[in-house]
This record gives sequence, C-alpha cells and structure tokens, in this order.
Amino acid sequence: MIALLSVELEKILRRRLNQVVLAIFLSLLVLVYVLLWLASDVVSEVGAGDPATIARIRASLYLQETVPFAMLMLYTFGFAAGVVVVGANVGSEYGWNTIRTLTAAEPRRWRVLLAKYVALAGVFVAALLLGLAATLVTSAVITLSAGEFDLGFVDGPYLRDSAYAFLRLLVGTSPYLGLAALLGVYGRSATAGIALALGVAFLEGIVGGLMTLAGGWVADIPKYMLDTNGDTLAIAGGGAFGELFGGDSPLAQAIERPSVRHAVTVLLCWATAFVATSFWVLRKQDLGYEG
Repeated sequence: MIALLSVELEKILRRRLNQVVLAIFLSLLVLVYVLLWLASDVVSEVGAGDPATIARIRASLYLQETVPFAMLMLYTFGFAAGVVVVGANVGSEYGWNTIRTLTAAEPRRWRVLLAKYVALAGVFVAALLLGLAATLVTSAVITLSAGEFDLGFVDGPYLRDSAYAFLRLLVGTSPYLGLAALLGVYGRSATAGIALALGVAFLEGIVGGLMTLAGGWVADIPKYMLDTNGDTLAIAGGGAFGELFGGDSPLAQAIERPSVRHAVTVLLCWATAFVATSFWVLRKQDLGYEG
C-alpha cells in the first residue's frame, strides 16, 4: 500500500495540470481580496452604495474576519479546482491505459483506487491549507495598510471556531470530489469526471432554486441535494458575509436552509455513496485496451 501511495503522490505532484490549477487557485484567492479592497475603497470615496454594507465588506478583509471570508472563498474556488484535479487524475488512467498496468501489478483493484483517493485527499487538504495561508498573508497586508493590525482576537474559541470552519469546508466539498471520481471511473475519461461533475454542480443550483419556488413537497427536495447543503456549510462560519446571507438577513428569511447538522449528514452520505459506487464500478469493469 505504501508503494501505491508513493506512486500516486509522485504522479499528482509532478503532473503539470495539477501545478497550473494550484497556481490559478492561489492567484484567484489573492486577486479577490485585492479587487474587493480596491473596489470598496473607490466606492467609499465617491459615496456610492450603502455605507454599512461597504463597511462590512471592508471588515471581512481584515485579519479578524478573514477566516470566515476565506472559508467562503476556499469553498467557491476550492471545489471547482478539486473537481478538475480529481476528475483528471482518475479519468486519465483510462486514457493512458495505466489503469491496466496498475491493476496487473496489484490485482486487488480496491487497493489501487484507495491509494489514489488517499493521495488526492491529502493533496487537496494541503492545497486548501496553502490557500488559507495565502489569504491570511494577503489579509495581513491589507490590515497593516489600513492601520487595523491587532492580534488580540486570537484566542482559544477563535482557533476552535476556525478549525470547525475548516472541517465544514472539507465536508462541503467532499461530495463534489466523490462525484468527479465516480464519473471519471464510470466514464473512463478525464472529460467525464470534470465536465459532468461541474455540470451537475452548476445545474443543480438552478434546478434546486426552481424546486424551492415551486413550493409544496417539491420545495423539500433541495434540502437533500448537494448545492443547498453545501451553501449552508459555506455561510455557517458567520463573519461579515455570513451576516449578509445567513442568520436573520432578508436572504436567509427568503430561503429556508437546513441546519448545519442536517447538511453535514446529507453531504457525508452523498460522498460515501459516490466513493463506494466508484469502487463497485471499478470492480465490475472490463479493463480492455483503450485505443
């Protein structure tokens, strides 16, 4: 198993696509912070917009509020980057025909897939931590430039809440990564893993919104889908942006969201189902040569 993990980590870390996706992911995180800061500064100077809303946006960029906002950004960009990396690394084994070599060297196919999933999960978590570090550094620079630098808010409860927020981020993104892996195995290509998973993520939000507007028993279906529960966990951390979309805000009152416990349960069930199904599909597949 250790040998399989070493092989998978080597492939993941050396693959150019993964390096490019990581670079784009980190660049987008920093760019969002910089653009929001510049835009809020310009809007504030010209006196346009609601001053209270502008103040909340600017506050979310400071160190004291940056963890909740960073988690929201990591969820938004992280799941898309993760889907691309997982779908590509799982599906490309069929296009390169390396899946036949791997299963020939290790006849127990579940070990091959498990090693790939463990390696991908470890790299994904490391990428999220790197993204969090990038946002903290950017936020520190912004906070210093605004003369608001103060670390007095860092205490036990703050660190605990930040750890919980990161765990919610992992739970919120896990079903999409599991779906990308399943589609990559079932479709036997990177395109199936990436395109179909992103398509589901995009269309599900639209379909779920229409179901909510339909009312009746149909409006309860989105509570058991990925998008609604993922969004619930994304805004659960609070912060300035959480106040705009959660709690007692008008948007929260207009859209009835499930509880955090409900969202965690549903998303973990979906993630488990997707991963378990991918193992079953690989076990039943006829791994002929893919010309």
